[in-house]
Formats: sequence, structure tokens, C-alpha cells
Amino acid sequence: MSEPAQNSVKEPEFNKLQQLFWPIHNHELKKFLPMSLLMFCILFVYTMVRDLKDVFIQKYAVCGGTELIPVLKLWFVMPAAFLTVMLFTYLVGKFGNTKTFYIMVSIFAAFFATFVFVLFPNHTVIHANAETVKNLQNSLPGFFYFMVPCVTNWSFTLFYIFSEIWGTIAISSLFWQFANRVTRKSEVKRFYGVYALLGNMGVFVSGTTLEKMSKAKGAEFDRNVVIMVSVCILFALATMGIFYYINNVVLKDPRFYDPNDVKPKKKKGKVGMMEGIKILFTSPYIGLVAVLVVSYGIAINFIEVVLKEQMRISFPDANQYGSMMGKLSQATAIFTFFATLLSTNILRKCKWIVPAIVSPLMMLIGGGAFFSLVIYSKNGGTSIFGVPILIAMCWLGIITDALIKSVKYCLFDSSKNLAYRPLDEDEKTKGQAAVEVIGGRAGKAGASAINYLLTNIVAVGSKISAHLYTIIPIFAVTVIGWTMAVFGLNKQYTEKIAKVESEEK
Repeated sequence: MSEPAQNSVKEPEFNKLQQLFWPIHNHELKKFLPMSLLMFCILFVYTMVRDLKDVFIQKYAVCGGTELIPVLKLWFVMPAAFLTVMLFTYLVGKFGNTKTFYIMVSIFAAFFATFVFVLFPNHTVIHANAETVKNLQNSLPGFFYFMVPCVTNWSFTLFYIFSEIWGTIAISSLFWQFANRVTRKSEVKRFYGVYALLGNMGVFVSGTTLEKMSKAKGAEFDRNVVIMVSVCILFALATMGIFYYINNVVLKDPRFYDPNDVKPKKKKGKVGMMEGIKILFTSPYIGLVAVLVVSYGIAINFIEVVLKEQMRISFPDANQYGSMMGKLSQATAIFTFFATLLSTNILRKCKWIVPAIVSPLMMLIGGGAFFSLVIYSKNGGTSIFGVPILIAMCWLGIITDALIKSVKYCLFDSSKNLAYRPLDEDEKTKGQAAVEVIGGRAGKAGASAINYLLTNIVAVGSKISAHLYTIIPIFAVTVIGWTMAVFGLNKQYTEKIAKVESEEK
């Protein structure tokens, strides 16, 4: 398909300020704005349900608490994620990408509607009471101690699962796969960064909404929970409407979509579990990339589970806890906005090791400060600089978590993807698939498995805080190992890049 005459004319260059903040031509807004709005809606829903799921588990669940989170992630979310990927793959093969988008979003919208209008208003009736839960915990083997309340609070567990999987499916599989299919080569570098900036506003607006709605207490907060989940349903329906508009209006305009001008999607080599393990152990370079991914997953999960336990203690009411979760999302959105602006210059002007080392150093410094306060409190400390120690811990944990996540989104992920650059095509596709299949899942499940082992087997029914002197050394070794892996990978990366550049001359 040929381009219209106006596209053959060289478009004017942007000034430096516009290049940084808004490298979009006016005629491109017809495509760019709906795509950004699509991402905004998806991230709004993701942030809201992600924060509410913790409110349900921590404050509404009978015999609930932080100790349920590792159990949920390890024994419920991970198997459900595998099944969802299988379902998604089946639907794409049978119905194609467009119909699959509508089917998947409809499934989530239908569940959230069932939850908020049927299950949540009756949760005290459909869930077991505290006496029944405790009797089951005491009669079953310790392995099942914290699994029992996950099952008895089954509607909250389902909400937790759907909320976690929405992040994976809606952001990665639905939005970015769609964007990769319809974004032209000339648009990729200009659009993608601003998509992230505007889409991130969905995180901020969602966090702000939760924080404001959490000022209510008791039955009024329950009513606000219904309103917030209902808004998520409306936003999910809006994603389908925007998706329909993009496909049936925007992409019909030859200025915005030409199949011949869209960067073809590279077919990734399918890597099974055993083949993935083999690649990680036979390729030192790919193995080091996997260490980065696994280490991040373990370290951030340790910080978050301890932070959420401290928040649960410090803010006993559901509305107070919800408000703090909203503030965490607000902080993450603000830090991500500025980190995105800074990261473009860092990635362009600095050597690979600079963006790669920022995340482990920030994890070591921020996590070290947070855990130091937790230990100080555990040993009798009541305040620091005149601030009650529990409040100081929560705020330091929130700032640390938000900073680390913002840097992860902007620098860690980019430096990880750059690490595949000097590899040949076969090693690149298989290596990246191996890291995603093994490294990504091991990182997410690693800390949960350790926490589960400590609270269900080592000391049945114990709190996370009872194992700080085990968790903190593991955290420290993980982050130090991550830092060493960055230096080791940097040496190999530099050598490989130099070799590639010399061969190209």
C-alpha cells in the first residue's frame, strides 16, 4: 500500500523541548491519543485492583494477614498464570488477536462484576468464621496452616488471582502486543516513551482515587469499595470501546497503518522448562542475565512483604490501610514520571553498567535503611527524629518501594534488554525466552517460597516478622550477588559489543 503524498514530505524536526516531552506531530494525535487512553484505562484498573486485593487479604479476610501473600503467590497465582497463558494461546490460535482481546477483557469484567455485586456484599456469609478456620488450621498438617484461610476466604483469593493476572495479561499480552502490531517503524521510538508517561497517569489517578475514597470508615468504606471496583468495570468496558475505535476508525486511515510498514514481530524460539534450565547453565552470559532478574524478584518481594506487615500493624482499619496503598501508587507514578525523563538521557549517554547498577545499589541502600528501622523497632525503638517508629518504617518502606519500582521500569528493564544486543539471533531469541520462562518465574516465586517455608514449616503459624534475622541476610546476599553479576555481565557485554563493532567495520 502506498503512502499518501503528505507522508512522503519530510516532516519538520522537533525542537529540543518537544523532542523530550512531546515528539508527536499534530496529525498523529488521531492515533496516539486513543492508544495512550487505552493504556491509561488498563493501568488504572491494574493499580486499583492490585491495591484493593491487599486490603481484602489484610483487613477483610477472616484470619487473614501478610502471611497469606506468599501462599497466594506461590500456590494460587502461579498455577493460575500458567492456565491463563494456555487459555490465551488457545484463544489467539482459534479466534485471532482482535477477538481474543474482547474475550479476555470480558472475562475479567464479568468476574469483577460478580465479585462486587454478589460476593463482596455477602462475604461474611459465604466465608467460614474464625472458629472454623482456626480449628482447621490446628487439625491439618502445618504445611496447610496459612493455606486454610486462603481457601476459606475463597472470594478474596479469587479477586487476588484475577488482579495479579490482569497486570500480566492486560499490560503485556493485550496492550503491548497490540501496540507492536500496529505501531509503524517511524513511530516506535517517538510513541512508546510517551505512551508510558501518559499511561502512568492512570496509576496516579487510581492511587489518588483510592486514597481519597479511603477517608470513609466502616460501612461507608465498604460502599466506596463497591464504587471503586464498579469504576474498574467501567474502565475495562472502556478499553474494549477504545480498542474497537482504534481498529475500525484509526487503523482504516492509511496514514496510521500499513501492514508493510509495521516492524515484523520476531518469532521467539519456544523454550521448554528443561531446555531453559540447560541454556541458563551452559551459557555463562545468559546465566548472569537470569541472575539479575531472579535477584530483583526475590529482593523486592522481601521488602514488600515486610512493609505490608508493618502497614497492617500501623493502620488497623481497612480504610487506613487502603489509603496507604493509594499513597504508594501515587508515589510510584510520580517517581516513574521523573525516572522516565532521566532514563532517556542515561541510556543514550552512559555506558551499559550505569543503568544496570542503579537498581541493585538503590535496593541495597533503600532496603538496608528500611530493614535497619525494622530491626531497631524490634529491639525496642519507639521513635526516630521524633517520628513514631511504625510510621517512619511505613513511609520509608513506601518511598523505597516506589523508587525501586520506578527505576526498575525505566532502567533495569532497558539495560536487561540491551544485554541481548551483542548476541547472535539464535542465542538472543532462545536466551531471552529462557530468562523469561525460568528467571522471571523463579524471581517471583523465590521469595514467596522462602517465606512460605519459614511460616508454614520451620515455625508453623508464625509471623513474617519472627524471621527477620533469616530474611535480612538472604536479602543482603541476594542484592550483593546481583551487584557482582552486573559487574561480571558488564565485562562480557563490553567484550561482545567491541567484537560485534569490529566485525561490522
